[in-house]
Amino acid sequence: MKILVMIILAVMCASSAFAYPVTAPEGHTLKVHWAVLEAKTGKMSEMAAISARTVAKYTPHESGSYSLYGAIDSENPDLMRILEIYEDEAAYQVHRDSESFKAFIEERKPILGKLTILPVDPIVLEQKAEGRGRTVSMALVEVKPECMDEFKALTVQEFTRAVRDEAGVMALFATAEQGDRSNFVHTLEIFADDEARESYFASEKFRAFNSKAAGLAASMRIITNKPANIVLSRKGLHINMLESLKHTDPEFAEFFGNFAYGEVIRESKLDARTRYLAITATLLGCQGLDAFRAILPEALDSGLTPSEVKEVIYQGTAYLGLGRTFPFIKAANDVFGARGITLPLPDASTTTPEDRVEKGNQAQVDIFGEGMRGFQNGGQINRWLAGNCFGDYYTRKGLTLREREMITFCYIAAQGGCEPQLTAHAKGNMNMGNDKEFLLDVVSQCVPYIGYPRSLNAITCINKAAEQ
Repeated sequence: MKILVMIILAVMCASSAFAYPVTAPEGHTLKVHWAVLEAKTGKMSEMAAISARTVAKYTPHESGSYSLYGAIDSENPDLMRILEIYEDEAAYQVHRDSESFKAFIEERKPILGKLTILPVDPIVLEQKAEGRGRTVSMALVEVKPECMDEFKALTVQEFTRAVRDEAGVMALFATAEQGDRSNFVHTLEIFADDEARESYFASEKFRAFNSKAAGLAASMRIITNKPANIVLSRKGLHINMLESLKHTDPEFAEFFGNFAYGEVIRESKLDARTRYLAITATLLGCQGLDAFRAILPEALDSGLTPSEVKEVIYQGTAYLGLGRTFPFIKAANDVFGARGITLPLPDASTTTPEDRVEKGNQAQVDIFGEGMRGFQNGGQINRWLAGNCFGDYYTRKGLTLREREMITFCYIAAQGGCEPQLTAHAKGNMNMGNDKEFLLDVVSQCVPYIGYPRSLNAITCINKAAEQ
């Protein structure tokens, strides 16, 4: 029987050879518990199907719902154990109050035998950034109370190492019960397949760890599960594009990260979504394809929607040409596919072949003033600019005209050599409410990705536009 468990989105980001702890942002405390569902006899497959229709389908879109990983007990096929991890208590309540979760509760009522929620404290929550696991093991370890600190330290060391170094070890989690049973440890171990599990358990390092752990335990119960289909979630990993360099270029990763992810962001007034709009547009402009692919998951996690990302790429075609945007469309599709985002996205066009030129010219007028009225009548290129550049792109849903002018400024600044157009679009930005200070802030956020010469040229153009 093919078992369907709670599935969370995967991503394309850093190499799967790295391990990452699941953590909450500063000021938040992870909400972690085990949900143990017992279905009425023979009803677990129906329970899993209900979950797939409701919770599993929609939970990935809840930013604070980090992971719901679990599987069905191979010895008791009516029993499913799920380790649930949320950003904090508030995120958990958002999940519980969702319509999808309420629908799940209602649908499962006739077939649910018993539900137990076991609050736990995390000891170690380590996983790869991407991947899929088919084999799930669990364990319940009663640790000798006086040995608990030593057991925790040993487990953290081995679980972190194993996920980092062992290709088939996808995730290793250990949690401790709260209250009087705080020395009872529950583990969840996710492997690529049975072969990966057996290979890890037969390894010298695991055997050494297991021997030490056994000496600290009063009892241990191993729980085997039916084959699962767990797609790893990146949520809660807080990865940035430099993670893949930390093992090969640690010095560079540290000082560049301190600048780009520390100093530059601290001195900015832009919100995260606007910052990533600017950065993704800038990476298109400078043809930073690998950096775009690496940073896109960050952008999505920071509030940029798939539709907004596509609009940045689509509109870039008018300023950069398809030869330079086509690889970015493919890169975005790869990331979206890994996250389970259904393509194609909803249509966003608001024009027809008959009115695109007229509506495009209106967008030109809205941005640059009445002097652009009738611009399309000045020849073929003028008609194409009005109908294609502005009619096909600027009139689309997903981004406002103000945001579209901002990303256009970023394309032009990043590709360089188009300073007259850059000055004109700096003025267009100001007409739309993106004043000089805002544009200077945008440029500052893009300095790490395009360097100083093009950034200084952009600042010169901003100053010229402000003087006009």
